[in-house]
Amino acid sequence: MVASSIKAKSSDDLMSEDVGNARYLSRHNNQMFKEGRSFSGNERDKVWINKGDGTFADLSQFSGADSPNDGRAVVAADFDDDGDVDLFVHELQRERHALYRNELNQDFGSFVKVRLRATTGQYEGIGALVTAVVGGSKTAQVLSRGAGIASCQVPELIFGVGQVEKVNLMVKWPGGHSDLFEDVVAGSRVLLVEGADKVKTFAAKPQPLPDPLLAGLTVRIGEKLPNFSVQDAQGNDVAFDVQAMAAGQTMYLNLWASYCGPCVKEIPDLQAIQDAGKITVIGISVDIESAKPKAASILDKRGASYTAFYLAGGDEGLPWADLERLPIPTTLVLSSEGIVQRVIRGPVEKVE
Repeated sequence: MVASSIKAKSSDDLMSEDVGNARYLSRHNNQMFKEGRSFSGNERDKVWINKGDGTFADLSQFSGADSPNDGRAVVAADFDDDGDVDLFVHELQRERHALYRNELNQDFGSFVKVRLRATTGQYEGIGALVTAVVGGSKTAQVLSRGAGIASCQVPELIFGVGQVEKVNLMVKWPGGHSDLFEDVVAGSRVLLVEGADKVKTFAAKPQPLPDPLLAGLTVRIGEKLPNFSVQDAQGNDVAFDVQAMAAGQTMYLNLWASYCGPCVKEIPDLQAIQDAGKITVIGISVDIESAKPKAASILDKRGASYTAFYLAGGDEGLPWADLERLPIPTTLVLSSEGIVQRVIRGPVEKVE
């Protein structure tokens, strides 16, 4: 028999090994994200709307909230205080967050926003059952500060009340006491105090949320496009001064690629716009470095004499665009001062 000794490893030794849990998770996640893989098998987030007849309609695709980034935690709250519930979602893929603004309230009528104040037990009234009597119907919610995995909720409830003018609110408090608050005005924000005879109202604090960025862009309509760098056909770096390039006219800044059929097809239309003399047309190819000669050849064959540029360094991209998500062709319509006035998705309008 041969004697052997086993040296106990410290926690630092274990963490430093490739099989150590922390190291494994970090390495595994990084590799998975870089390869475009998904924890959930590319399962998209889902959104349903209550049809009012005991069934729900799937609005996932139309809502814009059907992200493939694997949502894992949600906060449902009225972030802009306009009377409907918005969603803040933590996305596991790429460790992103998304704030989805709800715009349905104006189409479905009014609301009542409720906060509670218990006089016995926990002061927020966590666990209280609030029932809204709307016309001949009832709907109930429980005040809960947690809902779902790794999620929390704000201490208020929002009831959609349709077109009615007043509703009744019944509260069953955690301590067993019940209160009825009658004739609560639709559109109001109320504090219900346990044992009180009347509701207390509180003022709205609207915080309008900005419109979302257009897909593939990090600049909004109404903002000035920042200066950036591009390359010319000879590979020389060029400082793109937006206002100077516009030369006192409206500018069509066209983003295209040699592999994009609609992009290639619209080149004569862009040239016609340039020839009309009222708009400055500039094209930027988003092709990779090795495809630049092909892009230049296409421009020549399609009769393009307007100014054309290429990505600086071949694949460094543009500071105001996310090329992985940018649909092409995309044309930014800029004022003579470089302000983004609108964005044309797909081919530009032909000049008649």
